[in-house]
Amino acid sequence: MTLGADLPLTIVICSNRPDSLPAAVTRTAAAMGPRDRLLVIADMPARHLPTLPTGASSPPSRIRVICNEGNQGLAHSRNKAMKEATTQHVVFLDDDIVPTAEALTRIREALTAGAHVTGTRITAHLQGRRRPWFLTSGQLHYLGSHAPAQPASIWGGSFAIDVEHARLLGVGFDERLGRIGGSLISAEDTTFVREMTARGATATILHDAEVQHLIPAHRLTLSYLLRRAFWQGRSEARRNDARRGIAKEWHRNRSGNGARPVRAALALPYTASVLLGVCREAVTRSRTSAADAETRSDR
Repeated sequence: MTLGADLPLTIVICSNRPDSLPAAVTRTAAAMGPRDRLLVIADMPARHLPTLPTGASSPPSRIRVICNEGNQGLAHSRNKAMKEATTQHVVFLDDDIVPTAEALTRIREALTAGAHVTGTRITAHLQGRRRPWFLTSGQLHYLGSHAPAQPASIWGGSFAIDVEHARLLGVGFDERLGRIGGSLISAEDTTFVREMTARGATATILHDAEVQHLIPAHRLTLSYLLRRAFWQGRSEARRNDARRGIAKEWHRNRSGNGARPVRAALALPYTASVLLGVCREAVTRSRTSAADAETRSDR
């Protein structure tokens, strides 16, 4: 028997996109083990919730849906999932991930072997579209996908945690981070992993276990990618890691495939967008602090 083959998992899909949920449930149910449960955290009012598919692989008894009754954000949804999960181990999958039974088996093995947090490689699936010239492997992280020639890292699109150990360490998802509304704020996942490992948790990266990330056409535009880079800068500043974040993004944007002059040229606008995001976050924080100080002085 495979190590951890009978380990039950709560597989969580956090989504604020009604149109994406039915297909996400279908894909995930097809990969689930017999003892797994599917928990959907719908970051939307119940009236916006679509009809979700059920069948032999995903009977209603194995699916639970919780609505936030408004857009509370991805980090809020992840924290709620940790509280509501009925198993010790939780797997988070984005609503545009294509999981496989093999990837979930590898996750079970890692958790059974003692990992407190583990994640798979995430590969961009462009759905038959050609990769545009302004998107090298150095910008794939803006699409939540790993560069094929680079080592993977643990990202929120496909990762698992030992909820009990996270609770023991007092680690949760920072609700200042993570997608909310129309923003592209991120880093709630990597910040969580960073805090877990800083407090002694064991992390295992499954470099050769892969899931696919479905990339829609509108994300393969320069305007989207620059906007995503801008919000990356805001995210780095919000978690007080701006200096290192800018250097990291400069290196990433220069390290893609393709001719060196093209990579260097692309690194400039992308990293400039990151820097602009850092500055915008600093201005916003300064204004908020000034407003708070004025409010206190009026009391």
